[in-house]
This record gives sequence, structure tokens and C-alpha cells, in this order.
Amino acid sequence: MIIGVTHDQDGRVVQRLSVCTKVSIGLPPNGDCNHPTKLDHFVFLRKKKSANRVGWEVDPELTEHYGEECHDLHIMLIDDDIENVFPSSYAWWTATERKCWGDGTTATRRTAEKLGGEPWTTCGNGCPELLSGKCKPSRDLRFVLADFPRLGSVCRIHTCSYRSIRQIHSALQEIQTFTGGRLAGITAKLTVRQEEDTYFDRKEKRKKTTFFWALSLEVEGEDMRKLIANLTGNALLFAESRRLLGSGGKVLEVVEDEQEQAPEVAAEFYPSSPNGSPETDSTEATSPTEATAGSAPSNSPAETPPPWNGSRASGGNGPAKPRTSEPSSSPVPNNGNGSSVFNQLRNEFLTAARRVATTKKQAIGDR
Repeated sequence: MIIGVTHDQDGRVVQRLSVCTKVSIGLPPNGDCNHPTKLDHFVFLRKKKSANRVGWEVDPELTEHYGEECHDLHIMLIDDDIENVFPSSYAWWTATERKCWGDGTTATRRTAEKLGGEPWTTCGNGCPELLSGKCKPSRDLRFVLADFPRLGSVCRIHTCSYRSIRQIHSALQEIQTFTGGRLAGITAKLTVRQEEDTYFDRKEKRKKTTFFWALSLEVEGEDMRKLIANLTGNALLFAESRRLLGSGGKVLEVVEDEQEQAPEVAAEFYPSSPNGSPETDSTEATSPTEATAGSAPSNSPAETPPPWNGSRASGGNGPAKPRTSEPSSSPVPNNGNGSSVFNQLRNEFLTAARRVATTKKQAIGDR
């Protein structure tokens, strides 16, 4: 046991997993293409060692298995904690480091005086870097490919898209609502599909429609029984394995070297224009509270009037088409506060899950 290396300060085992596979719906500048390429399908990349650094290249085995036009794939979640499965922050990445990161209220920023970072109080609305496009929402979904299960490492997909972030986070919350907090072992379908939104063009003084590609996470079944089976099958197997192997109390960490990740993330999601400033061509990454000089959100109930007029951030997910607003994600109902239909579905799920757990002689809350 080495505190700080194999165990944390409380004596719990720290399980550190590396990232071996990257799934993406965009590609960084390459060759004749001097700007990020946005895609309507998944690409599968593996790590490669170049002369100066570790990069990514197309994984031929996964590409052959899933095809070159893969729009959905089944994944398995790795932990019950959403922040381990889908960690999030506002982040300002450069080609060499993560310059600043925060939660929308406070942040940590690397400065010349504090290379490791110092507290920064301006974060989120009002942050000049967020307004200029240097800073964007940043989330990594971490998972195991259901068709290629592997121990000791994970896959990830990065997104700066507000819509994708909301949809995936809401799906994880809804799954936890049905399963009593369990995520580890759940098999879900990661999907990329085209969505649309409307915005008001101030120059032409009319509404316009824009299309973009967004990520979502779904668990499906032909009926309620099959949906429950899809939710509980691998999760119960995970719980039983943990019980038998005595793996309770472990802390899960996914480890990526920041110097390796910085050039990859910066090139695809934080491209610079020829004059060196961040590109502000709009994509779906735009916040619903942002607006450009040439457009403004409509006053529909689902949209929020912008608190400022500034350049919008561009992201790696979605086409470079102008947009300024998107409907807010519907909140996931909490236990006891949802509709009668939702509660009925959840009660049916819990009843069936308890029946399965009783058959296996295992408590439903075991982890």
C-alpha cells in the first residue's frame, strides 16, 4: 500500500484506468484541410506514437466491425458516479495545456505566477474567454465498448456541445432514477442524430432553421419487460462480481496525460483563425444564452433572452451553421415529483428488478 499512489488518504484502493480508444464525430485539421471536419457518424481511433508525442490514428479493427457510417453503438457504463462516467467543466484548452477550468461559478487558472493554477472568480456568464470562444463547456463520456469489452482501460468521446451535454447527462440521471442510483454495468446505445433549431436573424429580420449533429444516450426495449432486462442484466452481474471479489470501497479514476490530450482537444474543438484568434463560426456548441451581432433568439417560452451580445464558441460536434438558441432540456423528474405515468413505469421497473434480485438471492441495492 502506498498512500497517494495505490490508495487514497482514507486507505481506499484507487483504480486508475487509461484511455486506449477515442470515439469521435469530428476530426482535427489534417493535410490539405486546415480546419476541423465535422461528421455525421462515429469514427474510431487508437493511440499511436509519433516522433515527438502520442497521437491518434484510425483503428482498422473497430472501423471494420462498426462500419464507416456508424450512427449508433452499444456501450457499457463503468461506474455509478456520474462525475466518473461523464465529468464536466468549462475549459480553456490550448495546444500545450488546459489553461483554465471551472464549474460556472469559480475556476482555476494557470498564470505566469502560478503555473499549477490559482483561484479565478470569473467563470461562466461574464467571462471574457467564454464570450470570445476561448473557453467552452467540456465533457468526456467514458465507457467500454459492449462488443469489445476490455479490462484496465476505457474509451471516451469528447464534446463541447451544449445540446449533447444536456442530453447525455439527463439520460444518465434518468437511468439512475429507474435503477436506484446504479450505472455501472448498464448497457446503453450511444447515438448521433441530426437535430434542428430555430433562431432569429437580425440582418434579415426573420426566423431561420439550422441543423446540427448531437449525441444522445438511450436504453431501449421492445416492451417494459425487455427494457428492464436491458437495464438490469449486466448491472446485476457487475454487482455480483463486486460482492464476490470484495471490490467495495474502491475509487475509480480515469487517467489521461494533459500534455497528450491538449493538442488533440485544442485542434479539434478550439481551432484558431489565420490571425491567431479563436474561430467563432457557430456550431451546436452555442449556449442558449448567447447571441451574435447578426442574430438573436426568439422569445419563445423555452428560450432564455441573452444577457450579452458576443461571439459564440465553436465546437467539434455539429455543422458550422449559425444558431443562437436551443430549447432547454426538460428536467428529469425526481422521485415523488414526476408524472403519474413516470411513477407507474418506475414502480413496475422496481417490482420486476426486486423479483430478479430475489431470484438471484441478492439485494437490489448491492454494489
